[in-house]
Amino acid sequence: MKNPKINYEEYELTNGECVAMSTAPILMLALRKSDKKSYETLSKVLVKGVNDKDALEVAEFLYAAYKNANQDEEGTMTFTDFFENMDQDWRKNMEVINEMYSPSKKRDSGTDSEE
Repeated sequence: MKNPKINYEEYELTNGECVAMSTAPILMLALRKSDKKSYETLSKVLVKGVNDKDALEVAEFLYAAYKNANQDEEGTMTFTDFFENMDQDWRKNMEVINEMYSPSKKRDSGTDSEE
C-alpha cells in the first residue's frame, strides 16, 4: 500500500498501464541503498534540472521516479522495458517532470464542489 502522505504521479505507458512515480525524499533515502544509479539520477536532476534537449536524460529521470515510487514492488521494469513503453510525447513527459518538481495541490475526490 502506498503512503497517502507521499505525492505520487500517475504515468500512463504506451501499453495503457499506469504506473506510479515519485520524487519524495523519504523514498529516495531507501532508494539510495537499493538502486544507487536511480538515486543519483533523481538527486542530480532535482538539484540541477533536467536537460530537456537530452531525450535519454528525460527518460532516465522518469525511470528513476518510477523506481523510487515502486521500489518495494516485485517485478519492476528494467530501464529498457520502461524506455520501450514510455509515452513518446516529449512535451507530455516534460509536463510530468514539471509536476514532480512542483506538485499542484490535489483535491480529495468528492469532497470539493464547483460553485
